[in-house]
Amino acid sequence: MKLARCFLFAFMAIVLVGGEMFAQGAHQMQPRRGNVKRVVTVVNPKVWNGRAPAHLTFTGTIFVNNPPVDVEYTWIRSDGAKGGVQRATIRSAGEGFTDTWDVGAPKQRMKVWERLEVVSPNRASSNPAVATVNCR
Repeated sequence: MKLARCFLFAFMAIVLVGGEMFAQGAHQMQPRRGNVKRVVTVVNPKVWNGRAPAHLTFTGTIFVNNPPVDVEYTWIRSDGAKGGVQRATIRSAGEGFTDTWDVGAPKQRMKVWERLEVVSPNRASSNPAVATVNCR
C-alpha cells in the first residue's frame, strides 16, 4: 500500500510539473500577431545654443496593434550613421526608446536629424526629428 501511494504521489508530481512546463512552452511558442502601425520621433532640445558638443536626446515611440509585439528597430542619423538592430517586446499600445548624440565643434552651426526605423515585424519609419545646433 505504501509503495502504491509513493507511485501515485510521484506520478502526480510528474503530471503537475510536466503540465506546467508544457503550458509555459505553449505560451512561448504562440506567434505575436500584432504589427507596427506608426512610429514618431522627437528631439530635445530642438535648438542648441551653447558650448560644443551639443547633447541631443532623440525619443522614438513605436505604436502597435494587438500587443504584445516583438519588434526590431534601428536609429538612422543625418550624418549617414546607422545604429545596430535592437530588439524589444512592446506590451502596450506604444513604447518609447531613446538615443543620444553629442554633435558639433566650437563655432559650428548645423541642422542634424535622427529617425527611428522598424525592420520587423513590418517595416515602418518615423519622421526625422530635426535639431538646430549652434555651438559657441
